[in-house]
Amino acid sequence: MRRRLVLVLGTGLLVLFGAAGAFTAGALSDRVTEEFDAGLISRLRALRALTEQEGGRIEFDYRPGALPEFERADAPEYFQFWLDDGRPLLRSARMPAGTDLPRLEGAPGEVRRADVVLPDGRPGRLVQVAFTPGAPREGGDDEDAPDPAPAAGPDRGVVLAVARERASLDALLGRMYGVVYGVGAAAAALALLLAWRALARGFRPIEALARQVEALGPDAFHERLSTQGGPREVAPVAERINALLDRLEELYQRERRFTGSVAHELRTPIAELRSLASVAGRWPEDRGATRRFFGDVGEIADRMDGLVADLLLLARCQAGVETARPTRVALAPAVATAWRSLEERAAGAGMPLDARIAEDLALVADEAKLAIVLRNLLGNAVAHGLPGRRVVCRARPQAGRVALEITNACEPLAPEELARLCEPFWRRDPARTASEHAGLGLTLVGALAPVLGLVVRFDQPRPGLFRARLEGPAADRAARAVGAGVAPRNS
Repeated sequence: MRRRLVLVLGTGLLVLFGAAGAFTAGALSDRVTEEFDAGLISRLRALRALTEQEGGRIEFDYRPGALPEFERADAPEYFQFWLDDGRPLLRSARMPAGTDLPRLEGAPGEVRRADVVLPDGRPGRLVQVAFTPGAPREGGDDEDAPDPAPAAGPDRGVVLAVARERASLDALLGRMYGVVYGVGAAAAALALLLAWRALARGFRPIEALARQVEALGPDAFHERLSTQGGPREVAPVAERINALLDRLEELYQRERRFTGSVAHELRTPIAELRSLASVAGRWPEDRGATRRFFGDVGEIADRMDGLVADLLLLARCQAGVETARPTRVALAPAVATAWRSLEERAAGAGMPLDARIAEDLALVADEAKLAIVLRNLLGNAVAHGLPGRRVVCRARPQAGRVALEITNACEPLAPEELARLCEPFWRRDPARTASEHAGLGLTLVGALAPVLGLVVRFDQPRPGLFRARLEGPAADRAARAVGAGVAPRNS
């Protein structure tokens, strides 16, 4: 990223400084050339002032030594007069014999300028004007003002050209271009260096963050990235990574607890089987003990089979391969059937069921899986409710859906405990003294609810009162959808 930014900035700076340098050099070149031409125009003015005309006769009042630049032997300047019909009239003394200055086309009074080759072969600069000697000029002595057209009569017009070598001009322009482009290149290089240093300094917090991320390992979920002293733009990235580490640490800890819980849940019945086998081996002749032994073995096997079945169902739900067959399920009979398997246990704890559900209320769900959900919700109320208090079950329709609420009195739960209710094998009792359930009931409820298209929530309306809320599509609404050609959708 830094290299790309430096490349883009460098290219942009070179283009910017190059354009600025070209503009500056062009402006200076025009200005220097204009000053150079001003010297030639001053000589042209001087020669023009020496030219007169009387009665059609042109006189040139020039005295040797008056303009030494035209008479010197080393790099002389040149001038030449032509009549208005193009015939040469007068040349400067230093012009090689038989040669003429280039003549430019132009209107009378118009000062023309051009780069030419001098008669001696040197590159030069020439200025030229056509005028009528002796005729008054509008605007006084302004050489750039056009002369009037030659008046009718014997007066003749002439063309005057003055030229000199331009080597000194080219040398000055070369030095000027060197300075302009040299300063521009130096400024661009310095700006590029400053940009590199600034980018290096700006990317330093990102590189430090990258080093922190690189140092993270599979056993470093407790570590977090530091953003102290860094720019505000880097802080959101570090915060998102820290949030990801929080979720990974929570998942890692949950997996560790899951593994330990599975081992514990399987170790307990295995230890019981070993104990029974040891007792049966000591008194093999006791038939009554042997019958009790096989009864206990069958009970333990059923408990282990239920645990394995629950784990397999949970795995299928979490993998997204568990499917549902939605049908119309009457809610009141489904709750009664689920309670029937818990009734004996609830009666022993003095926890009657207070269910008030209209007979016409029905859900669209997989009947067998909904039975698992209801049995686990009611079983949780019996297992963790306060003895001698009733379990309340209410259902009501709302906007094409059915909401079922199961409430029971219990010990107050902390917010973090409520958040962990669907965690596999989680129990409020760390010692796991209760052996009649493994801690997968609400986990299965949370896993099966999306498969059935249900929404499950757990909360405490007030301290000491636990509520499980189950919400799903009403059967009549689903029937209308199916009749319209739309199949019920399962999440």
